[in-house]
Amino acid sequence: MTEEKRRSGQIIDDKKKPGHKIWLVLSESKGKEGVGFKHKCGTEIKGASVAHPIHDGPFPLSGGGECHYETVPFCPTCETEPNYHGVPIDHNPTERREMEILKRIAANR
Repeated sequence: MTEEKRRSGQIIDDKKKPGHKIWLVLSESKGKEGVGFKHKCGTEIKGASVAHPIHDGPFPLSGGGECHYETVPFCPTCETEPNYHGVPIDHNPTERREMEILKRIAANR
C-alpha cells in the first residue's frame, strides 16, 4: 500500500509576519533563501515553474497571450509536482503593483 502525496502549492498565513502568506512546504522546512531548504522528511526542496495565463482582454477568457511565471516549491517525496499549467489570472501582478505605486504618487501631489 503506497502513501498518498499531498497537493503541492499550498499557501498558509505566516505566523511571524501577520498579513503575509508563506508556502506550506517551506513552513515545514529548515534552511535559508538563496542557500536551500530541506523538508522535515529530509528531502531537499525543489522548485517547479508554473505559468498563469493573463486574461486581461475585453472579452471573457481573452488576453494578449501573456503569462505570469512563478516558481512553486515542493517536496518530491511528500507532495505532487506542481502542474505547469497554472490557473488563469486577470492581471499581471508586476503591473498591478506598479499601477498601485503610481496611484499613490498621483494622490500625494
